[in-house]
Amino acid sequence: MLACGKSPEVFGAQRNRGVARVEAVGIEDAGRLARVVSGEVDPARVTLFSTMKNEMGFLPAWLDHHRAIGFEQFLIWDDASDDGSFDYLSGQPDVIVMQSDLSFGDLLRYRDPDGTEREERAGTYFKIALPHLFFDGAFVGYVDADEFLILPPGVGSIRAVVDRLEAAGAPSAVASVVEFFPASASGLAGALPQSFDALMAAYPFFQCEQLVDLREGAQPELMGKSKTARLFKRYAVAPQVVRQGWQRVWMSSKAKKAQQFQKSPRHKTPLVRRDAQSRLTGSHYGNLPPSSEVLLTVAHFVFTAQFAEKIDRATAWGAHANAAAKYRYYAQLLERMRGVEDGFLDENSVAYEGPEQLVRCGLMRW
Repeated sequence: MLACGKSPEVFGAQRNRGVARVEAVGIEDAGRLARVVSGEVDPARVTLFSTMKNEMGFLPAWLDHHRAIGFEQFLIWDDASDDGSFDYLSGQPDVIVMQSDLSFGDLLRYRDPDGTEREERAGTYFKIALPHLFFDGAFVGYVDADEFLILPPGVGSIRAVVDRLEAAGAPSAVASVVEFFPASASGLAGALPQSFDALMAAYPFFQCEQLVDLREGAQPELMGKSKTARLFKRYAVAPQVVRQGWQRVWMSSKAKKAQQFQKSPRHKTPLVRRDAQSRLTGSHYGNLPPSSEVLLTVAHFVFTAQFAEKIDRATAWGAHANAAAKYRYYAQLLERMRGVEDGFLDENSVAYEGPEQLVRCGLMRW
């Protein structure tokens, strides 16, 4: 159902311009903006939520890995995938698929439960709001299709993490977002591996540098730089303002900012209790201070065999932050790294051996 009674034809015309003009919507409106198209939610199951578009390359490995660490159900908002993802997800007995007449990049006026209004992309709004339709008082997981949650040493199931958070009265757990990569750009060739272990074997390196400092009763403090930021600096990929059309005469500060670097995430909140007090506030933060004793790790596979394809797709799609400007810089980075031996590696790059190593590097705490 579309907000404000707009017809699909009118709404679609606005969406193609990248702006969806609707009245302010709150969490409670998610049920009329999106719908279940496959499967049935079981509120008692430990659930992982994600928004996806054309992620067939990662899906088999992503589902298998998260099943193996104890997630019992997957709630997916599919943004009109046309690469086979929708049919694949619909055929999985533990997957519930939702869709909407909105696309990820459509802009909404979001009113949060505190009454504050802000402009928000529909995809981010759905991350915040859709799990609230089904889960009351339950912890829900949140990771993207190219992200794989890693549990601490000796912890065999996400249920153990949930139990610890519940016992401590903590509303959420934060994770370091750790980018994995091959030694050289030549390692991005070939087919995308189809299991988590195979992904780790193909792209085994990460930076042994702390990214998050947990503080009791406060939001986490971010530290250091992401691997992407380090690579941009090393290969002198600098933001450039491109003026087209009338922008040659005048360009707003917002338009200029849209062409600057967008920081790669160093953390996110992949486990959040969903209730009247606790919720996500965006893609990376919960509204309440997270546990100061539990730090998980999210393995982020940006630099893979799909890297060049993802650059092309994100640039054409334009739904990412600031019209996917970061992917324009990724394209420059990839071109400058071609032929450079061990071009991804520096003095703090190490090959992954296991979660104990993440603890030693300050990227995980239990």
